[in-house]
Amino acid sequence: MEQPDECFDALQFAVDLDISEKKFSNTDEKVYISKSLINQANGSSYIELASTKVTCAIYGPRETSSTSDESYSKCLLETSIKFSPFARSHRIDPRLIQYDNDEDCEESELCSRLEEALLPCILLHKYPKSQIDIIIDIIEDDGQHLLSAIILSATVALIDACIELYDTVVAKSLKKNNSLFTLCYMPNLAQVSCLFFDGETTLKELDDLTDEAVKQCQLLHKAICKVVINDLKSAVVLNRKAI
Repeated sequence: MEQPDECFDALQFAVDLDISEKKFSNTDEKVYISKSLINQANGSSYIELASTKVTCAIYGPRETSSTSDESYSKCLLETSIKFSPFARSHRIDPRLIQYDNDEDCEESELCSRLEEALLPCILLHKYPKSQIDIIIDIIEDDGQHLLSAIILSATVALIDACIELYDTVVAKSLKKNNSLFTLCYMPNLAQVSCLFFDGETTLKELDDLTDEAVKQCQLLHKAICKVVINDLKSAVVLNRKAI
C-alpha cells in the first residue's frame, strides 16, 4: 500500500534538538497524521508510521452500566484492538481468532499496553459515572512500529474528541538486533508514562535507546501539534465564511 502524498518527515519539526547522532532511528521513516475521519465517532484518527497503518475511533464519554465503586468516582477506559485479515504478510482468518475468550491473544496484550500508556494522561476524574471506548483497527503492521502507531492514533483521537488530558502521550519504537524498545513519553511534562522492552540489552544500550526515543517523541509531538493547529485554523476560516 502506497503512502499518501501528504506524508512528511517528522525531522522537519526539529527545534533545538540535538539529532546529529542517530544511532537507531531511520531517517527515511515517514509519518502521516489525520483526524476527524469517522463522523459517527466523538473523535477519530488515522496514522501511518513508516509502513504501519492504524485507525482509531473514540466513543464517549458516555453513561456506563457498571455499578462498581470505581465507575462512580472516575471514568472507565475500555479498549478494543482488531487486526485486519490483510494486516500482515500472512493473511489472518478472522474465524480462527477468539477475541473475547482468549485472554492471552496478541490483541489483549496490546489493549493492556495501550491502557497502561494512556491512563497517566487522561483526567478520568472529570468524567465520573461514564465510560470512554477506544476502538483500534490495524490496517497494516510492519513488525516494528505497531505499538507506537496504536498509542499515537489513540492520542490524536482523544484530542479530536476533546477529552481533557494532562499531556499528549507520544510513543516511539526502536529496534536493535532482535530487541524491540517502545517508549511512551509526555513531552510537556517531561515524564515517561510507560516503557516496554522485549529482548535483551545492557544498561548502557538501554540508556542510549531511551535518549534516542525521547528525541524522536519530541519530534512526533511537534508533528501532532502541527496537524491539530492546522485543523483549528481551517475550522476558524470555515466559521468566518459561514458568518
